[in-house]
Amino acid sequence: MNKNKTIWDIINLETNKTGNTGKINTLNIDGNSISVRQEIANAINKYFLTLAKSINTKQNEFHSHNLDDTTLIHYLGWVV
Repeated sequence: MNKNKTIWDIINLETNKTGNTGKINTLNIDGNSISVRQEIANAINKYFLTLAKSINTKQNEFHSHNLDDTTLIHYLGWVV
């Protein structure tokens, strides 16, 4: 038996990290239920891009970025 795995299993059990990833199966947007995973991902991405664009507009920073042609990951600089 792997001692490290056993230790992490105990830690996860005690911290309520039992492997439940909290996956979203459906998303309700403006009364429309979405259940296709790609559409859910796109809706969440669009929400956070809109939020980022709103913050960008309010702070008048980063005005050289065009958020309409990028993804949240590109905007945050996580893609090189």
